[in-house]
Amino acid sequence: MIWLAVFLSGIATAQNLIPNGSFETYRNCPWQDNLLAEATPWYNPNRATPDFYHTCFQTGQMLLPPRSGQGAGRLFFDQGWAEYLGVRLTKPLNANECYYFEMYVVTDTPTKYQTETLGAYFSADPVTNPASTDRLVVQPQILDNAPQSSITRLQWQRIAGFLTAKGGEQYVTIGSFTKTPQFLGFYYLFVDDISLVPIKLDLGNDSTLCGRKSTLLLDATTPGASYYRWNDGSTKPTLLVTRPGKYSVTAVTNCKTLQDSITVNYALDFDLGADTTICNGQTLTLNVPTAAGATYRWQDGSRQNTLTVRAEGRYDIQVTQAGCVATDSIYVRYIRPPQLDLGPDQSLCGAQLFTIKPTLAEGKFSWLDQVPGIERTVSSSGVYRASVQNDCATALDSVYIDYEACDCILYAPNSFTPNGDGQNDQFLAYGCGDITITSLAIFNRWGEIVFQTATEPFQWNGYYRGKACETGVYAWSITYKLNQRGKIKPGQQQGSLSLIR
Repeated sequence: MIWLAVFLSGIATAQNLIPNGSFETYRNCPWQDNLLAEATPWYNPNRATPDFYHTCFQTGQMLLPPRSGQGAGRLFFDQGWAEYLGVRLTKPLNANECYYFEMYVVTDTPTKYQTETLGAYFSADPVTNPASTDRLVVQPQILDNAPQSSITRLQWQRIAGFLTAKGGEQYVTIGSFTKTPQFLGFYYLFVDDISLVPIKLDLGNDSTLCGRKSTLLLDATTPGASYYRWNDGSTKPTLLVTRPGKYSVTAVTNCKTLQDSITVNYALDFDLGADTTICNGQTLTLNVPTAAGATYRWQDGSRQNTLTVRAEGRYDIQVTQAGCVATDSIYVRYIRPPQLDLGPDQSLCGAQLFTIKPTLAEGKFSWLDQVPGIERTVSSSGVYRASVQNDCATALDSVYIDYEACDCILYAPNSFTPNGDGQNDQFLAYGCGDITITSLAIFNRWGEIVFQTATEPFQWNGYYRGKACETGVYAWSITYKLNQRGKIKPGQQQGSLSLIR
């Protein structure tokens, strides 16, 4: 497969089969051009003159710092002139095994840079032509196919790809293979950070950690991988383990898909819990599970696996088992319990109102039916419940209001004076808090309805069809509901009314 990588990858330096891939080591400090041989074990495959530069000697030819470290190679291309870098791999490639190749190049003349020609050729024997400066006639397995527009002056460009080995390849030749620059199209190219790694995924052996504070960073970084997925759904190359369990990951490359898993155990898996608050006078028992061969030490020097807390403070435990040490701590705070008193139950009568005035301390007050405020004025029978809460506990109390101490009746005036003086201008009926009026009707002496409503307010202003009614006697009829002890009873009441002007 021939392609240009456009994704990030992790290259494990220890696996790199390209020796001195970053041109860091040298036999003698390169003091001039044409000294690739000093960057051992790199060699020149033909009669052209590739360069090796290092910051140990400033020749002035390095137009920018190496991509990493202190050294870099340089190639020159022109008509009839193609320079190459050759090196023997640290070990031969295995048949049918997938490898990931990567290198970085940079030029100061991007308009002259030729795409689809620069790459790497892997072979069982070295490719050489010491009598010629022309291009080597081979088919590279890795070839740059980046668009010309992506090449920027003096910016490192990655060339990467996958190689499935035939087996036995132990040399790599890097350079231009498919095109020759046009007339006056010569250009220089710096090369750095060349690597070849086998495509492998290894999370390591199953592991045992000491305690819950221990963590393990799992690294599934796979050369050339474009996608990762862990068993918890995360898609990063790494995963931080903070609890015991089995962890698995899948890594996808263009060459193959890899999977691996690891089991992580905790030798001393315990937790004293979060900091807590309890009431004065209470105790709290801290417990650490027993473990074979383990020793325990609390902050007071006691050696049991349990400790009874009777006072405020911080409590620490250290557990040691076979060289594994785990610690934990908890802070216990003591406060007074909350207090609440809604007062005695009340027996009320008629339209009497009552204000509940709670007595409370050491906490936050709230009515259980979400009514705002603390003091509460009531006018109907029922049980009224409230709470006071703090970090220690929750105190509950209730008070019963009973309007059945006397007959719950409907009250209506026998006369009213709708003359606009602001006194007794409306006919208005009312009852005890357990009565809910549902309709009101007014009749004249001939039985005709002069006013009727089924919505609040249930009152009459002495007018009929916008005109004031005559002085005289009228009748009224009211329907209502009586709600006591959870039972609703319908009711109706009639009476007479004198309208006086």
